Amino acid sequence: MRIRQAGVAVIDRLRTPTLDTDLDVSHTLTEADVHLAVEVLTPLATRCGDDLTAFLTEIATDADVDALDPRAQAVTLLTLHAAKGLEFPVVFIVGCEDGLLPLRMPGRDGGPADEAAEAAAIAEERRLFFVGLTRAQDRLYVSHVQRRFWRGAERHMAPSRFFDAIDPRLFDNRGDLAPRRPRDQQLRLL
Repeated sequence: MRIRQAGVAVIDRLRTPTLDTDLDVSHTLTEADVHLAVEVLTPLATRCGDDLTAFLTEIATDADVDALDPRAQAVTLLTLHAAKGLEFPVVFIVGCEDGLLPLRMPGRDGGPADEAAEAAAIAEERRLFFVGLTRAQDRLYVSHVQRRFWRGAERHMAPSRFFDAIDPRLFDNRGDLAPRRPRDQQLRLL
């Protein structure tokens, strides 16, 4: 396997001291990192065979997500960015609150360049959100909260503005059906 040979070569390189500090990545790359990379890339390399161009293309297009085994009986946690081209029987999209989806970054000065960049980012996040919605084969759950501990304080959260483009009749609102437990009976995870 060429991936394993490349991993051995990289580990040998890490163990060899060098005078050229620009090429010395030993302070950031560990042998454990190399072993993990070899483990992750081996199935992809096997699938691509001797076609280096196909292998590099697969890496450039996030093939690690595309290499998921659909027969696996497991929960898969993905970002919206990584969901392209995949479908799942049940999809949960959580955190659909304005400020999280689309993400609003604090500290921008609001100048024209920031406004243009923010508009482009919002358009891209809207596209990703709708791609995420289409990943569900049978059931789709989208959720948002009214209050969230976020950026050091408990804050009121409005639903994502992306919901405005969806016909409200398509939603089955279940948030008001279950009464909330009193806070003193709420179970803590940690």
